[in-house]
Amino acid sequence: MTRFGRTVVLALGGAALLAGCAQPGQLGGSPATVTVTAPAPAPETAPAPPQPETVRGTIDVPVRVRTPGPAEFSVRTITLAPGETSGWQRHPGTETAVVESGAVTVLEEDACVPRTVTPGSGLFVADGVPHLMRNEGTEPARLVVTYLLAPGAAESTPTPPACDGPPAR
Repeated sequence: MTRFGRTVVLALGGAALLAGCAQPGQLGGSPATVTVTAPAPAPETAPAPPQPETVRGTIDVPVRVRTPGPAEFSVRTITLAPGETSGWQRHPGTETAVVESGAVTVLEEDACVPRTVTPGSGLFVADGVPHLMRNEGTEPARLVVTYLLAPGAAESTPTPPACDGPPAR
């Protein structure tokens, strides 16, 4: 190979080498279009479900619960407006309640001295005992009530007043 031939080969080789290092558009011609995509966003996680609110209270008497067979268990929140009453009633099972806010006055058959139950305090009404709850305050009374009742029976039955005293309003 002649000196001229070697020079041409070296020049072409060098040009090819440099062309491989060139950026798009540096050697003429139109620059290549480069599309850059952002990484996909992380999937959103569902918000954590709300935690149930815990309401606690103390019942100031010994409690004994006994059922003659299976029982239905239910929990609900009851609000008594100022001056409102539950009316005299009995349940085919037990009732346990915690006063969350406000206050209620409770009367039970054979315990006709009114007792006031305030927030953080609880009450227990034994199976079949006629009782009345009344809000004598100026703000709504909110109670969380748990029943343990005979399956299929009516939740409560109205009863005649079991105590003398102010009538149920």
